[in-house]
Amino acid sequence: MTSTNKLEVALVGDTEIHMTRKFNFPKHLVYEAFADHDNHKHWLGCNYGTVTECFGRPEISAPWSFRMDMGENGQFHSFGQCLEAIPNERYVRTFIYNVPHIRECASVEVATFQEENGVTQLKVVVKHLSKENRDGHVNSGMEEGASSSYDALEKYIAERN
Repeated sequence: MTSTNKLEVALVGDTEIHMTRKFNFPKHLVYEAFADHDNHKHWLGCNYGTVTECFGRPEISAPWSFRMDMGENGQFHSFGQCLEAIPNERYVRTFIYNVPHIRECASVEVATFQEENGVTQLKVVVKHLSKENRDGHVNSGMEEGASSSYDALEKYIAERN
């Protein structure tokens, strides 16, 4: 399956990253695959490693965790907590990279799902506490990683349905 849908990334103000991508599926399928962390092992990770831990539910206060073995590049671990979950509409969570120099720089991710004619637009707004934190996130290669992951998400949804 070749998709013409591409991730668009914009920096808004000093502290936000806006990521937008369309999926050729109804929003309930996109929401389920995105918000239920049990599905993440099938699409998240940018093809950079092997998922070793993945859990979390789209329920308020529910913790989530994602851990990946990246071979020579070590371990990648992120975690957080669900702050809001409105099925098929909105999913909000804290996001913490478990790396010593940025562990204290939690961000909040707000994902919204809008459907028109069977095509869902996913918009993720990442809100950082400072410009420095936002710029560090952007300069980490996150755009390439997010784009690769969202391509894999589209493929995963297609294979399931």
